[in-house]
Amino acid sequence: MVLMPPLTSRPAGRCRKNMIPSTGEFPVSKKTKLIPNRCGRCRGVGHNRSRCNEPI
Repeated sequence: MVLMPPLTSRPAGRCRKNMIPSTGEFPVSKKTKLIPNRCGRCRGVGHNRSRCNEPI
């Protein structure tokens, strides 16, 4: 017995996420990050590992 994948097709047109809004449309506001970025070295908030000032 051979199982074939289901027959699906991609929808026509550009993906809604990639659409450029026209002048009459208002862009949907993106949600702000709920969790601020943390440093992997010192676990401080507001910077990442490459910008950490803590000594190694």
